[in-house]
Amino acid sequence: MSIITKAAAIGGGVIGAGWVARLLLNGIDVSIFDPDPEAARKVGEVMKGARRAYKQMLPDGLPKEGKLTFAKTIADAVAAADFVQESVPERLDLKHRVLAEI
Repeated sequence: MSIITKAAAIGGGVIGAGWVARLLLNGIDVSIFDPDPEAARKVGEVMKGARRAYKQMLPDGLPKEGKLTFAKTIADAVAAADFVQESVPERLDLKHRVLAEI
């Protein structure tokens, strides 16, 4: 069993959604923050592809999938998280601001 039971994802673009998929499909609950109004749709698309890929890699079945929640703030996303994955755009000012808030 993983020592990580709850993770936070800050940013739900391609890289962030990939992290979310990997965590969820390994049974870890994830709270994600992304201000993009299309974030849920984008993460959902990545999850569809990841589920297909994992089923091919693990023909005996996947572990029980973790629960995904969308947080309204970074603070809400990281509350009680055992692991935080920051995946915001590669802009130094943005990274500094987000990491300070985390």
